[in-house]
Amino acid sequence: MKVTKHRDKILEVLREWFRIHKQGPTLEELCVEMAMQPRQKATVQRWLQTMRGIDVEWEDNAARSLRLLASEVEEPELKISVTETLRYLATGLAEWEQREPSKRSHIPKALRMGMSRMYLTSLLQKDEQVPSNLPEFFDWAKNPVVEWKPATEIKHLSTDVTLIEDGSVSHFAEQWQVTGDDVEMQVQEKVLQDVLEYCRGHQLGDAYRTYRKLIIDRPVLPYPEYRRLLSSSQLRPLREFLSQTYVDLVDLAEENTYHLCPRCKYLTRRRDGIHSCRNKNCEQLSAKLHLPPLPPIPKHEAETWKAVTPGVYRYGTIPGIWEIQLAESLTKLGIRVTLWPEIDEFDLLVEFSKKIRWAIDVKDWEYLHEERLHKVEYRSDATETFIVFPDEREDKLRIKVVRQQLEPELGGVRLMLIGEIISQAEKIMEDRNRARSC
Repeated sequence: MKVTKHRDKILEVLREWFRIHKQGPTLEELCVEMAMQPRQKATVQRWLQTMRGIDVEWEDNAARSLRLLASEVEEPELKISVTETLRYLATGLAEWEQREPSKRSHIPKALRMGMSRMYLTSLLQKDEQVPSNLPEFFDWAKNPVVEWKPATEIKHLSTDVTLIEDGSVSHFAEQWQVTGDDVEMQVQEKVLQDVLEYCRGHQLGDAYRTYRKLIIDRPVLPYPEYRRLLSSSQLRPLREFLSQTYVDLVDLAEENTYHLCPRCKYLTRRRDGIHSCRNKNCEQLSAKLHLPPLPPIPKHEAETWKAVTPGVYRYGTIPGIWEIQLAESLTKLGIRVTLWPEIDEFDLLVEFSKKIRWAIDVKDWEYLHEERLHKVEYRSDATETFIVFPDEREDKLRIKVVRQQLEPELGGVRLMLIGEIISQAEKIMEDRNRARSC
């Protein structure tokens, strides 16, 4: 057949459709799935005609008879994120360089994972040889990254960047490496930074806000809902990032029944036959609040559910719970609250009036890190700038005590607990209502 630029897109959409539907889509539904307008169904029908009898088939004058031919019913091919692979390679290479010469015979975990992903990518694409050992990898890393065919999907990648330059880790590799004890989780977290940079570069404030709320409110969701979100107008620009954010639920654990934490709504961890939240503080809060359990997901249903990666859960879902809860508490008082204003310059903009505006950053920390406190800048366009901590952290952080020492060095930024912020907001609203009634 004559291959059109639309064929792959149609096949991708239909494969996804038949994962959750027994009957074929209507032309209008197919348009929506392809991010087109229903009035463009005549165009879609012309494209389908070029594929009829080869990729797809249908019965004339029979509703919902569109189907994929046998050769196309298979699941879409596994796709490995090239961006994540390069982060593993850069991180592992930097770690290897920092080791003592006597310890360099042991390949760092990140480098091993990156090389394994390269090898798997080559098997899937069946068109390229990749390094199979450390000496071959070092030779490969001296060549431009773009010479590796899968890397061509990375936009704006210079044609001369390499992972090794003049015998050392290149500046490019230094920029792409991640730091932390759990490299895999740190690489997964990077998608949050990628989304932020993309949304800032394209001025997608609403899309960013929708994405952040999604990973906080819906860290686990059924596949049909996931598909609808991919096709929604606000999240459509972030489809590629969503595919890196969510994975199949059954890939996270092998269970007969999947249990979710009643507070964060993420997959629990089973130890010694007991299910508990993956976040210790969240588990304690669930018990303290006596939250009722959520309905478990049977194994046969779990195969059609999606979940955020553990890295996104740790760095996006868990801290975001406090941000949304504070926003909701202040909104209930009749205050205008904007989450992640100016595409996440800070967490909450709280507007009582044109004259009273608070800029708030919420921090769910285990301990006070003074250097990180200094990174929060006082905002001259707000009447107050707060760094706010959950009340449940007061026993460890002792905010009410240490702020007297720390605040004078923070350039006008004040340290508060969530309960204090809500109480102060209530007083402002009470004073305003009292003044209006006089």
